[in-house]
Amino acid sequence: MRLIASLALALLTCLAGPASAQEYGRPQAMVALQPLPETETPDIEALLKTHWRAYYNAGGPFGFFRDQVRAGRIDLNEDGRAELFVLIDSPAWLSDKGQPLLVAQWTAKGWTPIGWGFADSDSVFVTSGRVEGWATLETQSQWLRWNGAGYQALEKPTRRAP
Repeated sequence: MRLIASLALALLTCLAGPASAQEYGRPQAMVALQPLPETETPDIEALLKTHWRAYYNAGGPFGFFRDQVRAGRIDLNEDGRAELFVLIDSPAWLSDKGQPLLVAQWTAKGWTPIGWGFADSDSVFVTSGRVEGWATLETQSQWLRWNGAGYQALEKPTRRAP
């Protein structure tokens, strides 16, 4: 009987993968990623020009423009200041994991990246999980978890077809 119970437990552990969703918390709020407003957004423009210089407002197969950018803000560490989420919503940037997602924190020098990952415009959630006061994030393919200096992207286990 113990052998059967041990085998069942081992099977369940293998199926759960390296980490279960409970370790990262349950989704509490969706980050609303909206198209950039028609009015000027110099702070976000500066971020885009810095980190996607060769592609933002450029032609070519991977070029994209402001109408292909989505942004949202939510306070991740409960300090009263919202962090910025920027998603490149261009078909050329789509991968199996989603589209590029940048998480940034406001500093005296402007927006500074604190995490990179992949998401879709309707799949970024703040979870109940916290590390050092920072909320864990969930997308369709990754968890973004605070590592003391920024968000580290952790791949979700892929589900196998039955």
